[in-house]
Amino acid sequence: MEVVMETVKVLVEKTVDYAIAAVGRQMGYLIHYKKNVDNLNYKVDNLKDARDSVQRKVQAAIYNVEEIEANVQRWQTSVQGITAEVQEFVEKEGQANLKCFDLKARYQIGKKAHKMGLDVKKLKDEAATFHRVVHRVPIKGGTTISTKGYEDFESRKSIFEGVMKALKDDNIPAIGVCGMGGLGKTMLIGKIAAQARKDKLFERIVTVVVSQTPNLKQIQKEIAKELELKFEDEDTDFKKSHLLRERLKKEKILLIVDDIWNKIDLDALGISLRDDRKGSKLLLTSRFRDVLDKDMDAEIFQVEVLSNEEAKFLFVKIVGDFAETLNFQSTMVEVVKECAGLPIAITTVANTLKNQKNPNVWKDALQQLKRENPTQIKGMHEKVYASIKFSYNFLSKEAQSLFLFCSSFEENMVVQIDLLWRYMVGLDFFEDVYKMEEVRNRVHTLVEILKDSCLLLEGNRSGTFKMHDVIRDVAIHIADKEKKMLIIRSLDDSEKWSNMKKMEDTIGIALFEAKFSELPKRLECPQLSFIILGDKENSLQIPNHIFEGAKNLKVLVLMRPSLPLPSSLSLLQNLQTLALLECESGDLALIGELKNLKALVLVDSKIKQLPIGIRQLTHLELLDLRRCTELEAIPSNVLSNLKNLEEIHMNQSFNQWQVGGEITGRSNARVSELDHLLHLTTLCIHIPNPNILPNALLFDRLVRYEILIGPNWDWDSSSRVEFEISRTLKIDLDRSFQEEDGIKIRVSMK
Repeated sequence: MEVVMETVKVLVEKTVDYAIAAVGRQMGYLIHYKKNVDNLNYKVDNLKDARDSVQRKVQAAIYNVEEIEANVQRWQTSVQGITAEVQEFVEKEGQANLKCFDLKARYQIGKKAHKMGLDVKKLKDEAATFHRVVHRVPIKGGTTISTKGYEDFESRKSIFEGVMKALKDDNIPAIGVCGMGGLGKTMLIGKIAAQARKDKLFERIVTVVVSQTPNLKQIQKEIAKELELKFEDEDTDFKKSHLLRERLKKEKILLIVDDIWNKIDLDALGISLRDDRKGSKLLLTSRFRDVLDKDMDAEIFQVEVLSNEEAKFLFVKIVGDFAETLNFQSTMVEVVKECAGLPIAITTVANTLKNQKNPNVWKDALQQLKRENPTQIKGMHEKVYASIKFSYNFLSKEAQSLFLFCSSFEENMVVQIDLLWRYMVGLDFFEDVYKMEEVRNRVHTLVEILKDSCLLLEGNRSGTFKMHDVIRDVAIHIADKEKKMLIIRSLDDSEKWSNMKKMEDTIGIALFEAKFSELPKRLECPQLSFIILGDKENSLQIPNHIFEGAKNLKVLVLMRPSLPLPSSLSLLQNLQTLALLECESGDLALIGELKNLKALVLVDSKIKQLPIGIRQLTHLELLDLRRCTELEAIPSNVLSNLKNLEEIHMNQSFNQWQVGGEITGRSNARVSELDHLLHLTTLCIHIPNPNILPNALLFDRLVRYEILIGPNWDWDSSSRVEFEISRTLKIDLDRSFQEEDGIKIRVSMK
């Protein structure tokens, strides 16, 4: 009985406590009704700040062709609804009754304001849980191939129709399109792929380029990426192949494998053509019929040269009708004949002559085309070489130099102009060019000239370009013949490495498939001006003495270098440009020894701090730290000592600027250090704390800038190209930043 009474007592006490608490809450609504309304307004202001921060990211995503996450869209709708509801409540109910003496009205106001405040706070807190606001929209149907300039010639129609028929035939798993370099095979299959997409023959179309020296692991990775299949770092080669094979079973896919030179073991990559392929197809191109016929077991379609009428039509379409006038017609017929029905020869020659209205120039062109000695380049017609060499001869010396330099990049590589011009800083290719901005402008101009001559192609996005593989082969041959550059495609090309006499005369080396640890122990290249080396396997560090015989080196580009850097780097006192791309964290102190350096590029590197020795680089004009996301330390007084700096790029990089306090050996750079850089014209930085701005007076001098001020900004310009960024200033000040704190900046907004 005592136990029962004790239990009842506890229940009664708890019930009374709950009742008292409930009554207390109800009385609180009445007593604190005005305070509840004030709190509601304060919480709504905080919610609006969160809404504005999310909206900025959303707007940036729209510009970046990204899609808003569904939960973020729902949140935005809820925020819009509740802010409108609060506004209506305050205006129509709250303000009208705040001074009334009706206790019931006060109670209702206090209660509603309190509950709405809880809802507002819940929404505000929810904004902090958004790990992602946007995502990149997948391309529907897969990758595409440019068909710009494609002509629907009769000689191509039968091939087009034959391939389309084969794509619909379930008994044909692989189709091959072959023909010599320069016939337009890639453009033709681009047209075929576009029609297959239009006819909805496949759920997805994926394109990869193999080239002369294929990296099969990279090709496998690219296919997986297009299919939205993610490999893990610990996945073995066997597992990757298994995963890709299983992924290909899920959809009906057209896989285009362009520019095959030798047999590829597709099955080892996970590209299976067995019965469980669900109608998927392989569409292959090659210069060599036997590679497709015997090695790849494909249904073959042979692309031939254009007929005389087709060749003449294409030539006149580019040059203009004046080519058929009496003064030009006979010469034009002979020029077209020299192009031998090869589309790439016709387009390069026609684009070179299209603005030449002097018949004598045409006659000279004809003689050059006839006189040019053919060269033996595998899979290339001799007339292709003659036509490209003719267009090359027509260029200015600067354009020729840039053209040959562009051939040093990997085959089929999409080259970013904003990296290209940085490499060019140290080379003596241009006359009367002294400033960074002038180098940038000259390179952009020359790239456009080369595009107009059809010696360069448009890239897959703005600010980029490509070089046709046939044109690159000719450019490499010209560079080698004129002893201007030595392009080493792989370390297997041992003949070039062993021919040290030949290397003594070369001015440039490019090697993208290197194993740094297998490079020559020492390069004996006294004339060498530039080296571009890429390590795709993250092998051991570069041999320590490699640069001892190349002391005249002016440009050095190392991709994915292992640290520490070779000690012989310090001997390169003539070095003008040093680019360390995707560099791992480590000791970069040697850079401080390169006293004559003009451009330092550390894009996409994982460095955590800049060495203090960089302050010795008093000739430095460009500092590029883009996407160095782990960079947290730039020692104080380093930047202010680089008196000749013209450009600083810190997009998605360092933003830990020193705020207040004494300067010590561990202090970070201050924004005010930039005031000492009297030549600074280009600046891309993020300043999270706006309170440090009053001491920064540099903004008046800037010509080009992208500056983020405030803590809530994210860089949203990753899809834009550098030369399109003119003047961008984004300011986000929280409510604690009072107007009297002052920001004395005068900028022209465009």
